[in-house]
Amino acid sequence: MNVAGAHAWPGKATPSPADPSGSGSEAHIVEDDNALLLTAQSQMLVYRALAHGVVDDLRIVPLSSARGERHRSSAGSLSCIEEDEETQVVRHRLDDDPPASEQHMRGRRGVADFIAGRIPGTGTHVGMSRRLFAACQNLDVLQVRAAREAEASAVPLPIESDVVWDDEALYAVTRGEQLVYRERQQPRERREAVREGFEQSDSMSWRMLLGDREPVVDWRRTALLEGATAETYIAIEASDPVLLSARD
Repeated sequence: MNVAGAHAWPGKATPSPADPSGSGSEAHIVEDDNALLLTAQSQMLVYRALAHGVVDDLRIVPLSSARGERHRSSAGSLSCIEEDEETQVVRHRLDDDPPASEQHMRGRRGVADFIAGRIPGTGTHVGMSRRLFAACQNLDVLQVRAAREAEASAVPLPIESDVVWDDEALYAVTRGEQLVYRERQQPRERREAVREGFEQSDSMSWRMLLGDREPVVDWRRTALLEGATAETYIAIEASDPVLLSARD
């Protein structure tokens, strides 16, 4: 699971779940709005799965807040949580004094809370940090609004017509609608939206972000092989066929 030491592409960082293009954007999201927007865009499928109930077994997963800054210098690096000493210390403290709620856990020193859920039909769990989730949430609002505006302004194809719509003509219409959709997503507005969510996430609870859903806090994460970048999370169950085949 630890791929931080994998060979990088020439001139690029090693691709990871948060940085599929190897651009290294995740390493600069604190200070660079474009990097934050790029990272949020790359995580929208994961965000929508978490936000809209597509995943199963939604949990709040505590990690060490120190690990995020430590790994940020290695763009997009995915590290194994069982080898992360800071996170193990944080979880041992939670074992000694179990938190009664998310709010109780967030008051603990050195804790960063992620949200994660299992992809149905698999043993794979995906997730992200609260501040990246909040950034994606603001971006999602803009994307949905732009899609609705583009749909409302689209010119319907004539159903009863002597005109024969060949593949090239249909592609031209579809392409035109895509361009309208993209034009409605103003870059400056998107950058400001993701930054606002990112910066204001400390004042938001997971219940607020998830529409009154309140996942349990799970710091034990038994029978899982966990990995994370500074802002994203992935885990695979020990019984998953992917791991079983790898052992064979």
